[in-house]
Formats: sequence, C-alpha cells, structure tokens
Amino acid sequence: MTILTCSATTCVYNENQLCSRGEIEVTGEQAHKPDETSCGSFRDRNAGSAMNITHEHCGCEKIQIDCKAHECTYNEHCKCTAAAIDIDGPHANISSETKCGTFSCKY
Repeated sequence: MTILTCSATTCVYNENQLCSRGEIEVTGEQAHKPDETSCGSFRDRNAGSAMNITHEHCGCEKIQIDCKAHECTYNEHCKCTAAAIDIDGPHANISSETKCGTFSCKY
C-alpha cells in the first residue's frame, strides 16, 4: 500500500488531505509528465451526482492505487509501487484538473 496525500480538497473523498475511498485510480495511459495524469476517482463534492456518494470511514493514509500511467517508473502491472504519492488539485472541479505529483517517466 502507498502513502497518499491529496490536495484535491474539493473531492468528496478528501478527508483532511487523505482519501476516504479506500483505493483510487491514476489515469494517463500516454503520460510522459505529471500534468498528463489525473485521479480518475475524483468526484467534485459540490456536483449534484456527488451528493449520492456516501462513505462511512475517515481518510486513510495508506491506500491501494491502480495506475494506468504505463510509462511511470512506479507502475508495476498497473499497481503503484511508490512508497508515497501526492495527488495535486486544490481547485479541481473535474478529474482532469488533478494530477499525480509523484509521476516519474521511465524514459
């Protein structure tokens, strides 16, 4: 499991810069830099559809991360192997306004 900190405080799953979802997906199949990645699990807490999302636990420091950023150094069989990552997006309203700040291209 990876230690995750998240600055996407507008996300319905963000609890004190931790994630209450239990697992997330980092997208960016063709990414070669962090700005080409995003948190595919992001849901805007102010969006109408987000109001139907419920979670019963507090934010987790360690979390399972499915990673679709195939060119990332830390991607091993679509799982993140980094000891810790940062999801950036303090003003995000949609998933594409977030990014994996820890992304590091293999090449």
